[in-house]
Amino acid sequence: MRKPQKILYALCAVLMLFAIGCAGVPIQRESPRIVFEGMPEEVIRIFDSADEAFREKRFDRAMALYENILEHFPSGRVAFLSHLKRGEIFIAREEYTRAIEELNLIPGGFEEDPIHAEARCRLALSYLRLGMNETSEDICKKLLGGKVPSYLKPEIESLMGDNLAESGQNRAAFDWYMESLKSRPGTKLKESIKKKIEDIIADGLSLDQLQEIKKGYWWGYPSGYLLYTLAVASCDIRNFEKADEYLGRFLSGYREHPLFEKGEALHRRIAALKLVKHCAVGCVLPLTGRYATYGNRALDAVILASGIFDPGYSSPIQLFIEDSKGDPDTAREAVRRLADEYHVIGIIGPLGSAAAFEAAREAQELGVPIITLTQKKDIAETGDYVFRDFLTGDMQVKALVTYSIDNLGIENFAILYPDDNYGTKMMNLFWDEVLWQGGQIRGVESYSSKQTDFGKEIKALTGLDLSEKDKTSGEKPTPIVDFDALFIPDSYSTVNMIAPQLAFYDVIGVQLLGTNIWNSPDLLKKDSKYLEGAVFTDCFFLDSACPEVRNFIDRFYVACGREPGNMEALAYDATKIMADLITEDNVETRDDLKDSLSHLEDYPGITGMTSFSGTGDAGKILHILSVMNGEIVQIR
Repeated sequence: MRKPQKILYALCAVLMLFAIGCAGVPIQRESPRIVFEGMPEEVIRIFDSADEAFREKRFDRAMALYENILEHFPSGRVAFLSHLKRGEIFIAREEYTRAIEELNLIPGGFEEDPIHAEARCRLALSYLRLGMNETSEDICKKLLGGKVPSYLKPEIESLMGDNLAESGQNRAAFDWYMESLKSRPGTKLKESIKKKIEDIIADGLSLDQLQEIKKGYWWGYPSGYLLYTLAVASCDIRNFEKADEYLGRFLSGYREHPLFEKGEALHRRIAALKLVKHCAVGCVLPLTGRYATYGNRALDAVILASGIFDPGYSSPIQLFIEDSKGDPDTAREAVRRLADEYHVIGIIGPLGSAAAFEAAREAQELGVPIITLTQKKDIAETGDYVFRDFLTGDMQVKALVTYSIDNLGIENFAILYPDDNYGTKMMNLFWDEVLWQGGQIRGVESYSSKQTDFGKEIKALTGLDLSEKDKTSGEKPTPIVDFDALFIPDSYSTVNMIAPQLAFYDVIGVQLLGTNIWNSPDLLKKDSKYLEGAVFTDCFFLDSACPEVRNFIDRFYVACGREPGNMEALAYDATKIMADLITEDNVETRDDLKDSLSHLEDYPGITGMTSFSGTGDAGKILHILSVMNGEIVQIR
């Protein structure tokens, strides 16, 4: 035997031992064996083992086998195929730079081999993945300009589309993807190409381009996608006539289409869009009648929030105002008129419990979002189109009790309240909240709203009435104060009378608690020493240091010649919330507005962070105010 033959056989034996050691399972071919002319049978078997490992995605083993083949056979067809397979492994691992290096090592002389086109295709793919689109595109063009195996043609055409899409040429990419479909790709590639075509149609073409393409695809794939997207695009520019035309053809001819349900939803949306002027806001307030003062005050704030008369701002809002006259029937009719005649997207108001309730019922029936300005309990439960942005008793007592227990360490409370509707309601709310938060109510007394002398009630709270009956000791009775805080849900004028009388009966050192109706400069017009340290709540504070609140107060004063109060601040916030949602969010229909209001979270309003949280009732973080050194200050 000659020396070269001995070396060759020895090499084959080594490679066979390596393959046997790595294999462990018999080779099972699913395709005909590749023929390597002039190559020993043992080397071919090793290549087949590497190929099997490649198909089974055991890439480390395959790489080792191909590498060993290349070490001993760096040229020839076996080297050509080994480099190709190693390149494909690098692509599978997304190591595209290494894939390019490997594929460029393919030896020359195999340009006529059908598999050579496959290698160039893999090279084009790697350049594409690295963002080198021009290089990738050049390779694809050269391939398509020559002889390409039929099975590879759709893949190359798809790569052409990918390169164009990556460079923003969606119209040209669409044509190449369609060419690829005509070349009859395999199932997996076909699904991938269709997904790319559908994505381009949905979000990658202008209205003009869509209309141009539709001329060539008036039936068959992808005509359904084109019709639906043309309807959407026409709707976006509010060309409802054209949108209806496209959608009518789609819904009548494509009942089994994947987008058919979306088409039906779009049909309903277009009908809703036709119903409204998406920047038209209605306002129902009592501008005449017994509540006219409050209604006109609120209207000033609504107009300011809408920005319609702001010289420095071009507001898109159209404001339509109706007078409820404080009458429930008139309020209901006003809501219907705003919805049907003026096509408003949403409504602000009205005030008052009865009028607000009737307006809310009508708005719910018509499907018009309404933000009411009323304390009426449970009005938001009328339906999902009804909201309320107002300062309620529940908010106040929760904030007050929470602050008293958590910050002041108070556990024992007493209540002194007027026997009118407001006083009784606040007493019950406060009592329930104290018990809910683990506190104790030590005493409760009521008085007539016309009363000026509160000695009897103070004595009853402190046991002085019983001490006076027992005069045997001859000493002045001492009050028994077993509570640390006294809640008085009444006006500042009444509190001004009660506070000195508490001191007169030696009820001192007790924390006084109140509601927002204490919040007035007149609270401290008399001797304020008796109210020093008193704490109460509110949603708006005229002396706030917050820049947004200061700006609102200044703008309101310039526009209206007076300072705003709670009513104005709440009406301003309600209007501003609606106006901001309409102009800043994708809100075009009444349902859009309803959904945006339902999900409103932490809106930075003048009356505090506001959220509707799906309940329809505004949740707010209220201010805690206190009397300090003869002044009302914000302590939280």
